[in-house]
Amino acid sequence: MVGIASPQRPGELCITDPSLIAAPGAPVAPKINLPIRDGRVERIDQQPAAPEAEILDAGGRVVTAGFWNCHVHLTEPVWSRAASAEAPVLQHHLDDMFSSRGFTGAMDLGSNPRTTAAVISRIASGELNGPQLLTAGAGIYPPRGLPFYVQIPWHLRPLMPQPRTPAAARRAVNRSQRRGAAVAKLSTGSYLAPDPEQVVPMPLPVARAATEQAHRQGRPVFAHTSNREGLRGAVEAGVDVIAHVPDTPAGTEPLLREAARRGMRMIPTLDMFFQTVGTHPEYRDPIFQALAVFREAGGQLLFGTDVGYLPDRRTQGELTALETSGVDATEALAMLTTAPAELAQAGTGTVEPAAAADLVVLDHRELTSPRQLADVFATVAAGKLIWTQDRAAA
Repeated sequence: MVGIASPQRPGELCITDPSLIAAPGAPVAPKINLPIRDGRVERIDQQPAAPEAEILDAGGRVVTAGFWNCHVHLTEPVWSRAASAEAPVLQHHLDDMFSSRGFTGAMDLGSNPRTTAAVISRIASGELNGPQLLTAGAGIYPPRGLPFYVQIPWHLRPLMPQPRTPAAARRAVNRSQRRGAAVAKLSTGSYLAPDPEQVVPMPLPVARAATEQAHRQGRPVFAHTSNREGLRGAVEAGVDVIAHVPDTPAGTEPLLREAARRGMRMIPTLDMFFQTVGTHPEYRDPIFQALAVFREAGGQLLFGTDVGYLPDRRTQGELTALETSGVDATEALAMLTTAPAELAQAGTGTVEPAAAADLVVLDHRELTSPRQLADVFATVAAGKLIWTQDRAAA
C-alpha cells in the first residue's frame, strides 16, 4: 500500500538524529533520539534506541510537531464512496491530501456528514491511516443563502440548514452534533453568485443563537464572512474563527481589529483566492492589507488551504503566499501546530516527553522559510509511521 509503514507494536519506533524544533521559536536540538512508546514521545535524549525498535533515521532533518489543516472539505467524488470503497483507494487519497503534507489533524468545514463519518470511522478502526479529523457536518447558511459553489442536486438543496429563526438555528446546531460534528461552521456572508454585490448576510439573531448553542456544547465556531456585513455578524455573534480573510474587504479594518481584540482567530486561505479568482493587484493587495490589519492588531492565524473545494492538494502555494504577506517560519509553524492544538484542545502542538507522538520530519536540515514546511520527508501519527517519502516513491 502506497506510503504505509509496516505494522508496528507499541514502543517500536525511534526517530534518530533529528534536528528537533520542539515548539515554534524554540532552539534547534540536534543529535538526539526520539523513542516513541504507546503513541507518545517517551523521552528526548541521546540514549540509543531499544533493540526491537523500528528506526526512522532523520539524518539531521528538522522534526516538529504534527501539522493541522484547519480548512478542508471531503467533497471530491472519491469521498462519496468512503463507506464502501476499497481501503487502498481511499488510502492513496488520504496520503495525497493529508499524510504526505504532514497533516496529523484536520478540520472539515462543510461536507456530507455520512461521508466524513465513514472516513473518521475507518481511520479510528486502524483500517486506514490518516489524521485526527474534526468535522462541522453540512454547515449552516443564511435563509435562501446557499452559496453558488455548493454543488449538490437541486432537490437536495432544501436539506442544507438555512434557519430563519434563532430556534431553528439551535435545532440545526443540535442536529449537527448528533451527527458527529465536533466544530460548527456558519456562512455569515454567503455568495449567491461570484459577484461581490451578491453576498447574503446571515441574520444576527440566527448567527448568535447558533454560536451560543455550539459553545454550550463545547464546540468552536467558524464563520465564512466574505465582506463587511458578514464579518460584522461573525464578530457580534462571538464566533471563534474567521474561516477566510474577507475577500471583499472594503470597510472591514475596524471589525478586523475588534476580532483580534476579542481573541478570534483567522484562516487566511490566500492561495485559494489567488487560484480561483486571480493575483491581479486590485484584487490581491486589499486581501493582503486586511490580513496585515488583523495581524498587526494581535490576531492569531491558523493554517488552512480549503482543499477539497480547491482541487490542488499541495501546500506550497499557501505557504508561499503567507511568506509574501510577511509571515515568517516561526509564525507559520505556530499556525500549523500550537495554534490549532489550542483551538481543538488536542494537546499542546509541541514535542515533549509524554506528549502525543504526532510528528513531521521535514526534508530540510534547518527551517528558515515558511515554504520549507511544504517539504515533508515522513509523518508519524499517534506514534505510528504512516507515510515516508521513500516508501511512497517505491
